[in-house]
Amino acid sequence: MLLASVLSALYLSLFAQITVTNATFPASGDSLVYAVDNSPLGLNPATPPGGNQNWDFSTLQKDENLSVVYRPASAGNQSADFPGAELLVNQQGETYFNITNTKFEVLGYAGGDPSGLGLNVLAIFAPPFAERYAPMNFFDINSQSTNLSLTYPTDQPPLDSIFSGLPVNIDSMRVRITTNRTNVVDGYGTCQIPGGTYPVLRQKRTDYTTTSIDVYVLLFPGFGNWVDLSTIIGGGGGGGGLGGFIGTDTTITYRFINDVEKEEIAVATMSNDISSVESIRFKNIETTPAVEPTSLYSGGIQAFPNPAVEWVRFDYTNLAPGEYTLKIFNIIGKCIWKKNYTLSGTSSFRVELDDFKKGTYIYSLVDKQGVAVGTKRLVVLKP
Repeated sequence: MLLASVLSALYLSLFAQITVTNATFPASGDSLVYAVDNSPLGLNPATPPGGNQNWDFSTLQKDENLSVVYRPASAGNQSADFPGAELLVNQQGETYFNITNTKFEVLGYAGGDPSGLGLNVLAIFAPPFAERYAPMNFFDINSQSTNLSLTYPTDQPPLDSIFSGLPVNIDSMRVRITTNRTNVVDGYGTCQIPGGTYPVLRQKRTDYTTTSIDVYVLLFPGFGNWVDLSTIIGGGGGGGGLGGFIGTDTTITYRFINDVEKEEIAVATMSNDISSVESIRFKNIETTPAVEPTSLYSGGIQAFPNPAVEWVRFDYTNLAPGEYTLKIFNIIGKCIWKKNYTLSGTSSFRVELDDFKKGTYIYSLVDKQGVAVGTKRLVVLKP
């Protein structure tokens, strides 16, 4: 009887596991809608590995709403640079995707540079980066790595001022980004979010992103060498603050994935020691997808003074009443500061810069649907 009970329990456990197939890959015309809780409390996505678990995230709050719309790649302005691309997402630039029977791959990005230098860039992953894969089952493990290389001329602002104090002639700056990713499907069960409960697989994703910065040093006209910037500034934060961006960052997320819904049910971003939850993005059941956000308002935002030293005032104009988030990104496109505001019409608010290093940043004001009101460059000077 004991053996029969054990076998019965094992059978039921295996039967409860789902398999995620390529039917969950986004397709042209899909609008995936999410909400984000930036300060989740009392939740534990990082339970021990295993099955038959219940992750109760029903208390999540909606600090932000996001919508990701997928269109045919042919609708993009830079589609010729991404042969074989099938889908496009246009959010402050164009991101191109390829779909196979087993992978949903990111090919690259074209548009304004993520560092806010006012330049257009063409960033192609080598090799393409699998954002999703199928079939996905409990116990699956896979690893991958990819590289990006972005080159900027230094004869344009603000790089001309950043490198002007060096005793060498710098012609160009190259940012090299290498990402190593490991996915482990270490759990299954049910996941509760506001408005619904879903059978899920839990995937633990660990990304190690290493950023290196090279500069092309002209030895004499027409000839030079690429040199690792850390050998010039010593990695101590010199070079206009660029030294602070060199090194390896670790990002750990737990992703709860259903076998029917195209949105991930929840994606929890963890601290590096997985002892706390930094934010959770989850499927926004109560929001009706909008293929193209529209508004009767034509709002804008401007920073003053710019360059700024101790503080900066953000002047916004003609905003529809609602919740907005101001985000500030560093030179490699990582969000380092954000705050939510309730705004309407035309006014301003002030941000203190005590915790900001000298350098160039990009700021973006987005509404609850994730649509940017304005995205511009901010230069911070320090004595």
